[in-house]
Amino acid sequence: MDKKIELTKYRETLKDPKVLITSVVITILIAWLFYRSFIALALYPFVLLGALYYFYERNSEIKREKVLIEFREMLKVICSELRSGHSLENAVMILDKEIGSICGEKAYILSGIRIMQKQLGLKKPVEQVISDFASYYQYEEIVNFAYTIGYAKRLGGNYIKNISSSAERIEERLEVKQQINTQLAEKQFEMKIMGVMPLGILVYIGLTANEFIEPLYHNAMGIMIMTLSLGLYVACLYIAKRIVTIKY
Repeated sequence: MDKKIELTKYRETLKDPKVLITSVVITILIAWLFYRSFIALALYPFVLLGALYYFYERNSEIKREKVLIEFREMLKVICSELRSGHSLENAVMILDKEIGSICGEKAYILSGIRIMQKQLGLKKPVEQVISDFASYYQYEEIVNFAYTIGYAKRLGGNYIKNISSSAERIEERLEVKQQINTQLAEKQFEMKIMGVMPLGILVYIGLTANEFIEPLYHNAMGIMIMTLSLGLYVACLYIAKRIVTIKY
């Protein structure tokens, strides 16, 4: 993906209030739990970058799932229209109304559908229009579908069979992912509990037996130890997140 597009998406994520609020809260916790110093608030830019990456990845995955679900419905509509004897061009031209009624007017895929309809209105070949649609979203399933349409258009293939097969493959993939996520839900919850526990222990000791950890603050050796501990803590969180996350 083009770097300019990536930067644009990061800027969009930065507009999310959750990113800023989470960054501020985490920075304050780090400054108090690990350093007991207002100077440690200078770590905010680094915390912000971490929060930005986390929310970007999470939002991208949520969007991907929604786009694929909407795309599956789009394939069903196209397949139904083709079975009724309509052309592929006509099927595309009614997609905005159908998908709007099925998935709602805020559906992610509607913007791409409307671009396709405008291009068809300019007499652009339908296979090229669908190829541009695939380039707009850049998801493997949609790219493969566009390739299938282009191939069938050139060789006179069975549109209905190819589109139905694409819809079935996407549906199967979504079902498998849902099953895996259900099985991983317990482990993900355990990971979150384990991630919070070290901070909880620091809070508890700081409130009930502060004298035990006081030597770790406001001196060079203590700052080095706490910085190392913070680095290991963040690394463990990252590794744990990778373990319970499956890329598709």
